[in-house]
Amino acid sequence: MQKTLNEMAGYMINMLPPEILDNFEIDNKYLQIANEEDIRKGVRSFNDFMHRLYTRLVTEGEAFDKPKKETHEFSDNTNIPSSYPFVCNIAVFLTNIGLQGILNDDSDAILLDSIDSFTFENTISNAKIPDSRKIECLKFLIDCGIKIDGIDFSDKKPLSTHERLIITYTDDPYMLTGLKVMSVAQREVNSKYLHDVLLRCDYRVLANKNIDTLSLLKDLLNPLPADVQDFMLKLHQDYMEKGYKCDTYIGSSIRFEYFCKSKELWRFNLSLNNGHNITIKAKSTDKYPEIVEKLPEWLQRKIAKGYGCGKKMGVSATCDGGCRGYRIKLDSSVMEISDVVKAWIDKEVSVV
Repeated sequence: MQKTLNEMAGYMINMLPPEILDNFEIDNKYLQIANEEDIRKGVRSFNDFMHRLYTRLVTEGEAFDKPKKETHEFSDNTNIPSSYPFVCNIAVFLTNIGLQGILNDDSDAILLDSIDSFTFENTISNAKIPDSRKIECLKFLIDCGIKIDGIDFSDKKPLSTHERLIITYTDDPYMLTGLKVMSVAQREVNSKYLHDVLLRCDYRVLANKNIDTLSLLKDLLNPLPADVQDFMLKLHQDYMEKGYKCDTYIGSSIRFEYFCKSKELWRFNLSLNNGHNITIKAKSTDKYPEIVEKLPEWLQRKIAKGYGCGKKMGVSATCDGGCRGYRIKLDSSVMEISDVVKAWIDKEVSVV
C-alpha cells in the first residue's frame, strides 16, 4: 500500500541530519555566496526550516494532493519528488528561490525578478506547474514562515503581478543563505548516485569530496535503538577494514552496497517503503548448512525456496521479492540473530 503524504513527511524528517558538525568543510566555490561562518549558520537554519516544513506536512498532509506513483511493496527505490507531486513542486520553488534569487547586501532578503522566477528552472520533474498548484505551494511556504512581498493573494489573479518579489524569513534570516547554498549544491552534484540534496539538507556535499560514508551512516541509523546502531556500524567498519568495496546511492532512498571482488554480498537500505533493513545476496547457502540452521525459521523457509524470482522458479504465483535477496529488518529483533547474520555474510565471502 502506498504511503500517505503524512507518512512520507515523517520519513523525511529522519533523512535530515540530526546534528550538523561545527566546522564542516566548505569548498571555495560556495564562498562566492557568503563566508564560511555565515554558510554554516545558514545551513543549520535551513535544516531547522526543512524540519519545520516536514513537521507541518505530518499534520496537514491530507490537505494536499495524493501520491502519484505506486511503488512495489518490495522496492527500496522510492523517489520522493516523482512519487509526491506536492513535495516535487515545493522542491522546485525552493530551488528556484535559491538559484534565481539574489541575496541583498545584508543577506536578510532574497530578491526575485518576477513571479516566473519560482518555476524558471524545473529539472526535478520537467512538468509544468498549474497556477492553482503554484498558489498552493506559495501559501504553504508562507505558513512555514517564509514571507513574500510583492504578491497580493486577495487579488483574483495574484500570479499576474509584475512586481519584483522580496523573500524574507524573519525567524532566522540566515536560513536564506542556507537555502541559496544548498540550491547551488544540488545543481552542482546531482547525479544518479547522489540527488535530493536540498530535500535532505545534505551539507556534506559542500566539501566537494567523496561522502564520508561512516559519518552518513551514523546519521541514518540515529532513529534506531543504540545496540542496533552499534551492530550496523561495526558491520560496516569490519568490511571497510577488510578492503571490500562499498558503492552508495544517496537520495530520498539510500543504498550502501558491499562487494567482494565483483560480487555484491549484502546491502544496507533505507527507504520509505521498507524503512531500515539489510539485504543479504547469498547464493551459496548449500555450502554452509551449519550456519543456515541457526537462522530463524522464517529465514530458513526463504532460503529453502531458493534465491531468485519466485515466479520464474515456480514457487510463487506473484512477485515475492526473491530476486532482491534475503531482507532482514533493522529493529530490536535483529539483535537476537546479529552474531549469526555476521557469520552468514562471512561464510558467503569465504566461498566467493
